[in-house]
Amino acid sequence: MTMTITRRWYFSFVVALAIHASASAQAPASPQPMTFAVLSLVGDQFTVVTRKHEVGSRLDQNTRRSYPIESPVLDEYALDAAEKTIARLKPGASVLRFSIRDPRLFELQDKLLTDSSDSRALREALAKLAREHQANRLVIVTKWRDEAQFKTVTNLTGAGKISGLGFYTDPNARMESQETREETFGYLAPYAFVSVALVDVASMSVIRSAPVRESVMSLPLASKGVVVAWDALTVEQKLTALERNLRAAVETGTTAVLAD
Repeated sequence: MTMTITRRWYFSFVVALAIHASASAQAPASPQPMTFAVLSLVGDQFTVVTRKHEVGSRLDQNTRRSYPIESPVLDEYALDAAEKTIARLKPGASVLRFSIRDPRLFELQDKLLTDSSDSRALREALAKLAREHQANRLVIVTKWRDEAQFKTVTNLTGAGKISGLGFYTDPNARMESQETREETFGYLAPYAFVSVALVDVASMSVIRSAPVRESVMSLPLASKGVVVAWDALTVEQKLTALERNLRAAVETGTTAVLAD
């Protein structure tokens, strides 16, 4: 029974991938030197992380709340950034976008780049699809977990670990605006912590990977009528910051993994 279920899921996954895969470039008249498939698995949700200052505790005291995103808009930003970077660094290469919203793939993304009983069916499905579209390489964008550290003029601030996309806020940190010299408490840091991997389709082995962090810190300033860190950016500015960070991170990571 287990084998039957596994096979049924595998083939249904292959069909789903085939339906959602779309070529971003027209089919060439002659063979291209390289064909890249690109896949992003970071845009299923964003997280709001709030720092809580606890004296004498080594535990991560941050509070977290995740918000699911049904639309593929954030992953589309990542795919677009990867495609443009490939076009710039590998002129003449073809690019194939994989747009997949299967929750199982998002959940298992940490295991996708290594062979295991949990990831084997996913890896085989991706390899099969890539080969069917004559792709030689896979560029995969996944969430990267690392220390929450954000640059100030003189040092780093932040605590605990974060991953993927979101907003880190510390409502109690004493800050100073470098533009106005105005003192304030708290900051808001939209972030993108992602990893870009270049995978050989034939062997499904990782050729090169690059973890990247991007963030921009914003302060609540009374001179601008803002006193709460979370309100340092409007809703539109928050969305713009997420997009900017994600595009920059993917461009940096893709550039690194394509380096000769």
